[in-house]
Amino acid sequence: MVKIRWTGAAGVEFTEGGKTVLIDPYHSRPGKFESFFGRPKPKPDVIDRYLERLPGRLSDIPEFAKRLECPLIGSNSLETLMAMYGKPGIVTVCKGGERVELPGGAAVTMIRSRHGLVLFGKVPYTGEINPENRLPMKASDYRLGDVYMPKLEMGGVVFMHAGSANFIESEVEGHRCDVLFMCVPGWTKIPEYCNRLPEILQPKVIIPFHYRICRGFSSGYPEVHPGLKYE
Repeated sequence: MVKIRWTGAAGVEFTEGGKTVLIDPYHSRPGKFESFFGRPKPKPDVIDRYLERLPGRLSDIPEFAKRLECPLIGSNSLETLMAMYGKPGIVTVCKGGERVELPGGAAVTMIRSRHGLVLFGKVPYTGEINPENRLPMKASDYRLGDVYMPKLEMGGVVFMHAGSANFIESEVEGHRCDVLFMCVPGWTKIPEYCNRLPEILQPKVIIPFHYRICRGFSSGYPEVHPGLKYE
């Protein structure tokens, strides 16, 4: 059985058979003032508290990589960020469509996607991270890079993670899933997002997420799929 925990915003934790997969594990979320006028830094105490109760083995990704020996999968911007933290070459850099085998029998396919439209109907901070920047950077220096919709196969269940309210129809065509995580903020700006995406993927379960405040799933949440357990 796969145990799922929402960790806030677009972060989701999947655990099965003593192994954990994290998608978008960012816990050091700055406030508005720090985002607009400061240089956000990882919050080691917040990360340590989370890792103390993390089941299994495996932005905050550089801090996670310092503490855990775990594979990292993402875009070229993630590789640039890891190099800035002194850990180049440890990211499996994806261009879209790759299926990557993970420890414990899981696998992830990185499906090319688009970021949702936010302030003034625009995509924030487009482009790649400048490798010549120095840490800590301003929030605007953490450029978006390539956007993906990860498809995770774990414990006999197929999950799709739409972490932003947009998608590329030609890229998701032919894919199916059991559970679809759908970003809530910005859903009205892309009308086809709420009807066409589920129509293509045909999920058994849809979970709205990416709220600003994490309250987690209730331990009494019904098991709507035999291979899942929510917390």
